[in-house]
Amino acid sequence: MKKLLLVITMLLMLLPSLCFADPVIKSDSRTFNPINGVYDLQGNVFVQFPVHDTTLTITGDTTKVYMYAMEVHGSGNITLSFGDMHFKCDKVDVYHSDRTAYVDGNLRFQDAATTITADSGSYNWRTKLAAFHGNVVVNGTPHDGDVAYNVMQKKIVAQ
Repeated sequence: MKKLLLVITMLLMLLPSLCFADPVIKSDSRTFNPINGVYDLQGNVFVQFPVHDTTLTITGDTTKVYMYAMEVHGSGNITLSFGDMHFKCDKVDVYHSDRTAYVDGNLRFQDAATTITADSGSYNWRTKLAAFHGNVVVNGTPHDGDVAYNVMQKKIVAQ
């Protein structure tokens, strides 16, 4: 019985590596719960894993990585990068099932020659659209309402 329990425990510890392809997870301190597949990361957090045709990288103060649900939730000095595109914000929630990252608080987006600030936003890596909401400013020019930015075309596509 003990051997069976040990084998089951070891299999549960391997499951996170099957959920994300080769994730890199670093922090000053961390815990991992193999039963629910959650990493709880504290201090100088670095999380990186491949997402379709690019790499998703999250840095910040605290983050939880839900390996089985394929979700990441972080807060405090967050930087979210997809290749050359970067979001800086207070909070991030990434849902692989929606192919979307939601960013909130003191949002600053940078891609090529475009800088966008807003209260909140999101990025869908399937559609390649970044959406911005509340107090949107594009390259220093305030915009009324929401703004969508196509990262493939490098231009604003809706207002």
